[in-house]
Amino acid sequence: MRRISIFIIVTFMFLSVFSMSGCIRMRENIVHFSAHDSLYFNAYDTAALYVFKTDKGFDTLQIYRKVCIDNYRKWYIDQCPPEGTFEPIFYYEGLLLHNGYKEDFSVFLKKTHEEKDPVISVTLGERYADTIKDSRNLMSNGFYRDTIIIDDANSHVNHYFSHGYEFEYLKWHKYRGIVGYKLSDGTVYPSDANP
Repeated sequence: MRRISIFIIVTFMFLSVFSMSGCIRMRENIVHFSAHDSLYFNAYDTAALYVFKTDKGFDTLQIYRKVCIDNYRKWYIDQCPPEGTFEPIFYYEGLLLHNGYKEDFSVFLKKTHEEKDPVISVTLGERYADTIKDSRNLMSNGFYRDTIIIDDANSHVNHYFSHGYEFEYLKWHKYRGIVGYKLSDGTVYPSDANP
């Protein structure tokens, strides 16, 4: 009986160590934000209110969350996305106020390749640009042009909730943030922009 107990204990310990070694693995492809990438993080801050002078008055943007996660761990436990990539991410979350309506705003960057720009996704109100990879904005070397245009050609509109207006287009500058937009009610920013 004692031999059976020892056998069970040894077997249990062997299975525990074996299963644990299958769960803890070394990451194969580790990428991090570069110093150049970090320039994108300075467009907005959470302590300020940003005012846009449009052709019909003023709109305001408030960023309430700004997060950067760049995981430097070489090892990971197998409770992660497929292949355990854990790519670095950065995002802004905020609200754009226009004529009493509040629209959700977010910009999400994910670094997937060491020698290229982070992949950019933008949400503004009902307009979703899930992953901007069109040739008009992304150059052949994997870097974005300084000004990125988001419109019907590279994004879609979801009418899940009631909105007072819709963004026809948005111009996002990598280092300065929002530099232009047009709304479905005819509002244009900047006020002197040609639609």
